[in-house]
Amino acid sequence: MKVILTEKPSVAKDIAKALGSFVQNKDHIRAGEYVIVWAMGHLLEIDDSVAPQKWDLESLPIFPEKFLYKAKNSHFFAVKKVLSQAREVIVATDAGREGELIARLILMHSGWKNWDRTWRLWTSKALTPDVVRKELKALKPIREFDSLFWSALARQHADWLVGINLTRAVSLRAGNGVWSVGRVQTPTLALIVKRTIERENFKPQPYFVIKGVFSKDGKVYEGLLVFKEKEERLSEEKAKQILKELEKESTGVVAALQAERNREYAPPLFSLTSLQRAANEKFGWSASRTLAVAQRLYEELKCISYPRTDAQYLSEENKELVKEVLRKLGREDLIENVDKVGKRVFDDSKLTDHHAIIPLDRLPKEANEDDKKLYELIKNRFFAVFMPAFEYLSFKVITKLGKYEFVSYGRKVLALGWRKVEPLEETQPDLSFLRRGDRVKKEKVLVQKKFTEPPPAYTEGSLLKEMEKLSLGTPATRASIIDTLKERGYIYLKGKSLIATEKGKALIKFLEGRKIIQPEMTSEWEKKLESIYTQRKGKKGYEEFLEGIKGFVEEELKLYLSKNIHVPTEKLMPKKTSKPKLKGRKTNKQKKG
Repeated sequence: MKVILTEKPSVAKDIAKALGSFVQNKDHIRAGEYVIVWAMGHLLEIDDSVAPQKWDLESLPIFPEKFLYKAKNSHFFAVKKVLSQAREVIVATDAGREGELIARLILMHSGWKNWDRTWRLWTSKALTPDVVRKELKALKPIREFDSLFWSALARQHADWLVGINLTRAVSLRAGNGVWSVGRVQTPTLALIVKRTIERENFKPQPYFVIKGVFSKDGKVYEGLLVFKEKEERLSEEKAKQILKELEKESTGVVAALQAERNREYAPPLFSLTSLQRAANEKFGWSASRTLAVAQRLYEELKCISYPRTDAQYLSEENKELVKEVLRKLGREDLIENVDKVGKRVFDDSKLTDHHAIIPLDRLPKEANEDDKKLYELIKNRFFAVFMPAFEYLSFKVITKLGKYEFVSYGRKVLALGWRKVEPLEETQPDLSFLRRGDRVKKEKVLVQKKFTEPPPAYTEGSLLKEMEKLSLGTPATRASIIDTLKERGYIYLKGKSLIATEKGKALIKFLEGRKIIQPEMTSEWEKKLESIYTQRKGKKGYEEFLEGIKGFVEEELKLYLSKNIHVPTEKLMPKKTSKPKLKGRKTNKQKKG
């Protein structure tokens, strides 16, 4: 029989529906010549028995000769039983690095040997019946994805080695519970700690600005004094002196006016990270909430494409799909633009495993409020990239009052274009009524006291942007990294702001100057992991990468084992975390990235 292995039960049902009549069983589905089984994410995990149970410094570094795996639950054995009867296997897990790892580990630990009769279903489209039937006719040999598996395995084993060694070392030195350290979570924490300390140490400094209010023919506009002297900021004494001089003036003149025509096209389509940022800014959602809703729109409601993508572009091959979707959504008026937008939307050179997130169909009636909000965000961006440019005139006006100059900025909308579906959130005054040389009336001039501001606290949206810029994590893992930092008591949420706890600060202080907190190191690792797949390095690439990781761990341990971490108080630990018994303790916490 032919066995199809999926990553989730919902995907198994989608494939079964496409195959026609089927029989649902507890742990598999039968559909004609096919038997469909499913994972539930990872069914296997690294067995911690490969590491000494006793936590002590003498056992470090921990470098297992062989990584052993154990089943996370009994469902693995049900899948293994079905696979033992297979003559062919079709891997239909998610089309990406982690999906490949999930499938390969299940097959390998089920005793599967017939790799020449193993195929890959690889698509980023929603698994509608038509898509499933089409893709089953276009299967690829699993061997084409061997290097992707070795890349995924290298990531998993590297994260385990870094996590278990550095977590044990720091925890033993701290002596106050488990202090988890990870390849991605720790440099991410370092960003938040640095920003938190900057804000705590910031001392606001007062400064003063002078605002002028002017009018011409009853139309009012404002401007700020252009301070040309060498002083960095206007003092109160100087501001009062200038104000006294300006009180004598009743009219000013438009000394200079610049008007520039601008054409602004819509931002790119959404990747998962940019979608999470937009939802955080617009709705205040966490990254994990956005991912969960997007996954539901893809898996259950089948109205958007695969969401765990880092691409913001489509392939040239997607043009017909785009036209079909525009028809479904009632925007036939945009179809003629599909062939005109060029590389702003369709750029194969900027694609990885999946294309950008786009709608594929109308939102079903059973959608909830969260579904509607996120779907509208995705749909409007999809429409926007095929709509005309937003056109406007931008103005810069210099109004001279006595010997002083005030600057004003404005905008006049000429054509809304794509802004019809993504409206402007801030407005600027229309200054088109002004001309150079115009005499204007001084309505009033006033001094305003202001204070310098600290750098803004990270929100989940701004942190995701920084993580993406620094290649920290992947679109699919960034949300879980932020959640992990919260769960482990390193950061907390205050309103929309992410703030480092005392525990988080203490950890980064201890690791100060070490490579593990440097985003550049993690970024370099991600590039090497990607090259294992893109350059088809396979097992050799895996081995070379792991040797580099072992060298890194040894170098880090030399410092960790020579100093103690400073722990001011017991309150550093999260409220719900109890102090573990380090000797003979087994834990999974230390291995997560």
